[in-house]
Amino acid sequence: MDDKIVGHVFFSPAIIKIPTGIITGVIKGMGLAPMAVLPEFQNRGIGSMLVIEGLKKIKDSKYPFVIVLGHENYYPRFGFQRALEFGLRFQWDGVPDDAFMAMILDESVMKGVSGIVKYRDEFNEAM
Repeated sequence: MDDKIVGHVFFSPAIIKIPTGIITGVIKGMGLAPMAVLPEFQNRGIGSMLVIEGLKKIKDSKYPFVIVLGHENYYPRFGFQRALEFGLRFQWDGVPDDAFMAMILDESVMKGVSGIVKYRDEFNEAM
């Protein structure tokens, strides 16, 4: 706004390692994080616009899933659900189930997939 950056959204790679079963290997998706808006510009829909536009780009890029670790009352409005409903678990212990959410973008790829979802190793330093 007025040549000032007031918010941003970032998506980083996330993977699900499938060790056994019908499907084995790694499924690559994306993790939404971080998303932020300067405090004086919050509650104006800027964060929502960032998330919506970011998700459009992820869908166009053909990733089968997106995860987010965030507020359970905010992200469901975009279509996120508790990741456990899809059989997905978070890589770090102690994270509330309601805070770890997923959005399935390609059900044919994700059919029968379950397991632990991992962010890039750089995120381990923050935990």
